[in-house]
Amino acid sequence: MKRRLDGRALVLAIASGLAMALALPLAIPWISLRELDPAGHLEWIAWVALVPALLALDRARSLRAALGLGLVAGLAYFYAAIWWVNHAMTSFGGVPFAGALAALSLLVLYMAVHWALALGAAWLVRDRLGWPLALHLPPIWVATEWLRNVLFSGFPWANLGYTQARHLPVAQLAAVLGVYGIAALVVLVNAAVHAVVRARLDRAPFPRRTVAAAALAVASTLAYGYPHLAATRARMAAAPRLRVGLVQGNIDQSVKNHRLENADFILGRFVPLTLEAERRGADLVAWPEATYPWSVPPRLRSFADAPGMPRLERAHLLVGASTWQASRDAKARRGDGIASNSVFLLSPALDVLGRYAKHHLVPFGEYVPDWLPLVREVVPVIGKQVPGGELAVLSFPAPAATPTPTPTATATPTAAATTTTTTTSDPDLVSLAPLICFDAIFPEITRAFAREAPEPEILLNPTNDAWYGYSSGPYQFLAIVRLRAIESGKAVARPAFSGVTAVILPTGEVAPGALPVGPVDPDLAPDPDEPPRLLLAEVPRLRGQTLYTRFGDLFAAGASAFAIAATGAALLRRRRLQGN
Repeated sequence: MKRRLDGRALVLAIASGLAMALALPLAIPWISLRELDPAGHLEWIAWVALVPALLALDRARSLRAALGLGLVAGLAYFYAAIWWVNHAMTSFGGVPFAGALAALSLLVLYMAVHWALALGAAWLVRDRLGWPLALHLPPIWVATEWLRNVLFSGFPWANLGYTQARHLPVAQLAAVLGVYGIAALVVLVNAAVHAVVRARLDRAPFPRRTVAAAALAVASTLAYGYPHLAATRARMAAAPRLRVGLVQGNIDQSVKNHRLENADFILGRFVPLTLEAERRGADLVAWPEATYPWSVPPRLRSFADAPGMPRLERAHLLVGASTWQASRDAKARRGDGIASNSVFLLSPALDVLGRYAKHHLVPFGEYVPDWLPLVREVVPVIGKQVPGGELAVLSFPAPAATPTPTPTATATPTAAATTTTTTTSDPDLVSLAPLICFDAIFPEITRAFAREAPEPEILLNPTNDAWYGYSSGPYQFLAIVRLRAIESGKAVARPAFSGVTAVILPTGEVAPGALPVGPVDPDLAPDPDEPPRLLLAEVPRLRGQTLYTRFGDLFAAGASAFAIAATGAALLRRRRLQGN
């Protein structure tokens, strides 16, 4: 029996991974410093990109070969998708290139293992039970992506659902099933196309049932997506607004890495535009993650005496700042302390109205996992950061007048019945759910915020994307946040240190005026002296929950249960055959 991978199967697997990567937002520095396909035309590739890998799977003669093909396809996909991690480690963490490449390879290998598990389990179920791929591969794929969301602190970047963030009618499925529902749909269509190709190659009957099931799933998605888009736009048109100013400092990471020495320069990029935003009517001005250059006590009550802060008259201010407090451990050395990555909501008088500490820290960027003690000896010293405990909705009194504006490009009215459960917004209170940087890639955090009181009306995603460099990273992160907006039915205001700064509407659309990536790499920046920029936008205040925030990952859990049962049945079938 043939057990080794043949060359044609390997080529098919690699082609499949690379093709799927093309469906993600990409920026390749030696081709373009900006996103190559902002309109998302290449997203169509995702609907057929897995077909070569499935044809390769047909050539596998053992489970080991199937796992190997899945691993090869996954390696090709994730190397192409997250190559920017290498730049992040060298520029942000000061890791030598060789070390960064090794760490990137380990991360890619970990992520590719989940593709191997998906294709390996699918091969096993088809081989032992005879089930068609279209029946079991979608739930198996969802199970492995959901596993990657939670295992070892989780890194669900580049899930297949994000390949459709710019195809809005399809992306609306996230309001019901989350990003995993979109992934299942993409895999189902790929399996159906594979069945057609396989039948043609084998001169077998046309797979009518498989194609009909896939066509019905796509038609049902579009039948939901278009009306949901119209209904959400109508709700936005009728909603009260908050005028928000988002300040993008356009400071490269090398300057931010030495924030204390460059404190005056950093504040000089943010304070004038903050005052300009207030002068132009902003009700809230938001700074990116960790903008304030000095650490502050976590229980600070006012920034009025803090160096360099602007003097405001009416606008509230959201400030990203690190906190630090001395350790209470009696055995701690002098100078030891505990830090957090926080945002503070300030009144016009700069009194602290509320604080939120980042809930999900970045492994190896903000802390070293306790289950890898040896790594502490080989990575740069990382200050002891602690994640936030309970989620904190930040709120402040609503402006005296928040009139419903006439429809603009940021809120196109259409008449349709909404599928989102709605409640009446409290006109006397603006409530914000902050998602600091990495928080936004985890849908469970957004869902948890939806159950908090007061109910959030707007999501805030202050972030520092400077460390991505000129890469696919900022654009892929924007696609992730677009899905969070659809899942929650809320607008997202996103101030980024060097872009992409944007307002994402509850439909997943990026409102006009988004600020592009600034000079994050002095060697590549077309204008290293590019000034800071300000984005002013009218952000709709919406309350109410979507089906996804009400029921969570019920679909993903059901798909995972089905995948486990199917794989288990396949394994038991093999054992019974061996026992006879």
